[in-house]
Amino acid sequence: MPRAYGELKTKLVAERARLVEEIQQPGSGGEERPGYGNHMADDATGVFEQMRNLSLRDGSEDSLRLVDSALARFEAGTYGTCEDCGQNIEWGRLKTLPYTSLCVECVRRHERVS
Repeated sequence: MPRAYGELKTKLVAERARLVEEIQQPGSGGEERPGYGNHMADDATGVFEQMRNLSLRDGSEDSLRLVDSALARFEAGTYGTCEDCGQNIEWGRLKTLPYTSLCVECVRRHERVS
């Protein structure tokens, strides 16, 4: 595993900590109970805010899964190897998307199939 992968692992660990903190923040899970206000517009705003927070939390949870998967590949010694074709993932791609598990060619192939 190339030494430069260490900086990517450091980024992933930091991103994981940020995502965990973001997910655990109060108000990110939609604990409020909109619909019990005195005005319909207030209720609508409350529902909108709750849905927005839930959507943001879902996105953060998805990102956390990707980061955890990348860190697991580090532990397994397979980080930087495409999960589809087994070839090395391009350095530029890893630097841009350190949690990626596919090389550019496999991503293109998946996009053509979809």
